[in-house]
Amino acid sequence: MIVADIQKSSLKEQRLQFIRNHQQAFDVEPIYPLRLFEDFVMGVESDCTIEASCKIELDKLIASRFLLFFKDKAQEWQKYLAQSLAFFQQVENRVGVQLDYSLLQGFLGDNFDFSKLEVLTAGIDLRTNLADSSLKMHIRIGDYPEKLATAFVLSDGVADSNYLSGFVHLIGFDFYFNGKSAIEIYAEIREDDFFKPETINQVWQHFPKSALKPLQSSSLFFTGLSKANHNPVLYYNLKNPQDLINCFKLNYTAQKVHSFYQHQDILPNMWVGTAQQELEKTRIENIRLYYYKSFTME
Repeated sequence: MIVADIQKSSLKEQRLQFIRNHQQAFDVEPIYPLRLFEDFVMGVESDCTIEASCKIELDKLIASRFLLFFKDKAQEWQKYLAQSLAFFQQVENRVGVQLDYSLLQGFLGDNFDFSKLEVLTAGIDLRTNLADSSLKMHIRIGDYPEKLATAFVLSDGVADSNYLSGFVHLIGFDFYFNGKSAIEIYAEIREDDFFKPETINQVWQHFPKSALKPLQSSSLFFTGLSKANHNPVLYYNLKNPQDLINCFKLNYTAQKVHSFYQHQDILPNMWVGTAQQELEKTRIENIRLYYYKSFTME
C-alpha cells in the first residue's frame, strides 16, 4: 500500500513537472487560472494523459494551453465529469469570470448514458486578457445517434447536411471567461479508411492535394465543424513527430516549439492543426502543435 502511495505521489509530481517544463520553455506567465489547473491535475487520482500545446499566429506564441485526458474507465466517467466541473466552478469564483454551461447542459440532458462515453477531457486556453481566456471540454461518444443529433441541433445545424456528418464522434465545448460559449463538432477519419473508395469519393474530393499530403504520415485526421469558424482547422495525428518538418512548411516560431519537444520524454505521436489555406502557402504562419505525456501506474 505504501509503495503504491509513493508511486501515485511521484506520478502526480511528474504531471506537474511536465506542465512546468512547458511553461518554462515558452516563458508562460502564471496567468489566472493556471495554478488552479495545476491543482486540479494534481487532485486527479486516476491515470491520465496531459496535452501541452502551442498556438502560433505569425511570430506570436500562445503557450498557456493544456488539456487533461481522463483514463478510460466506464464506471468512473460521472465522477470525472463532476471533478472537471468542480474545477470550472473554482475558476468562476474570481470576479470578472462568468461561464455559460447551457450548451453542455443541453447536450448532456437529464439522462446521459455514460456507458456511451469514450473520451473526456478538461483543460485551459489562457490569454493575458482575461476575457479571451477559456476552459475546454471534449466528449467522445460511441454509438449514440440521439446525442449526435442533439449536438447538431446545438451547433445550429452546422453538421446536419455536411458531407462529414457521418464521421462525427467528438464534441468540443469552449467556455469563455466573458460568458460566451461555443460548441465544435469534430469529424474523424482513421488511417484504415483513408484510401477507401467511399472516403475518396465522399470526403477527399472536397479537399485540395495540399491537405491530403500529410495523410501519408498520419494515423488519424480530424476537422472541426462550427458556426463561428469559417475556415475549419484540419488536424493530423502524426505517427512520428519527426515527420512534422517533412509534411508542414513551418515558420521559425513553430520550429522553435518543435525543437524543444524533440528532446522531451513524450508519447511517440503528436497532433498538428492548421487551416486549409495555410497548407497552400509557401510557409505556414498559423498552426497549432500538440504534444502528449501519459501518466499511468505500472
